[in-house]
Amino acid sequence: MTVDLQAAVHAESVVDVRRLSPALGAEVIALDISRPVSDAVIEALRATLDQHGVLLFRGQRLNAEAHITFSRRFGVLQEVAQKQYQLEGQPLIYVIGNVEENGRPIGDPSVGRLWHSDQSFLPHPAIGSLLYGVQCPPEGAATLFANMYAAYDALPPQMRAHIERLHAVHSFSEYYEALRERDPTQPELTDTRRALYPDVIHPLVRRNPRTGRKALYVNPGYATGIREMPGATGARLLRDLCDHATREEFVYAHAWRNGDVLFWDNLAVNHKGTPFDTGRFVRRMHRTTVAGNAAIYAASLLG
Repeated sequence: MTVDLQAAVHAESVVDVRRLSPALGAEVIALDISRPVSDAVIEALRATLDQHGVLLFRGQRLNAEAHITFSRRFGVLQEVAQKQYQLEGQPLIYVIGNVEENGRPIGDPSVGRLWHSDQSFLPHPAIGSLLYGVQCPPEGAATLFANMYAAYDALPPQMRAHIERLHAVHSFSEYYEALRERDPTQPELTDTRRALYPDVIHPLVRRNPRTGRKALYVNPGYATGIREMPGATGARLLRDLCDHATREEFVYAHAWRNGDVLFWDNLAVNHKGTPFDTGRFVRRMHRTTVAGNAAIYAASLLG
């Protein structure tokens, strides 16, 4: 059952909800997610996320427990694979940025530099991501989001029908090698880690399991080719679709403030980070990830 957002938020003394941009996103104003949130509000937030792809909660003060508790209301959380970037004592929280403690990097400085959907290289990709801005640079370090529903809807009908029959190869290994080309300080990919993440196949179009709305499901970070169209023709189509999805009218750029929390649907949006002056500024972000599973993934397939 769809819960009316305005009714639910007024019950919790939330004053307003507003769109972030014409492209996507909604800001939920004055909801303190560090405190208990009712089931009605959680269902309303789900509905708003289904509609807008990204939710923003400003002015939050989250310790690890509160971040995890709120995130768990939306599903099972995934442990951070890179143990060196787990928040100390909190394996469910991924530390992102150029932050150091006692002269040792504790945050992943390289994540998010290419357009991508989180964990599309897994058989059952992450459902959602909740990113908390602990320390945000005053310049740069924006996060760009592209509306993959709108990108699909804007394609000509013949193209939509064509790509609904196609599948893309998603590769962690190729993503990582491209990352190392941009940042040679990244360690080489070990055979053990490569074996953990073999290439996977996903359809070019998936649908929201709750609303049925169709989204283009490709990204230049992980998608490397089209199974049914090997060679240059498929590569060109994949490139054209990725370029199409990041047209200006589909993109929202989020300028972070300390205390922001962004919650995004990894089916609905692709995203990427923008650079900042790492010599002048420190960036520290904490992320939880809502894991995918076989049932949810199956419900997203066109049939």
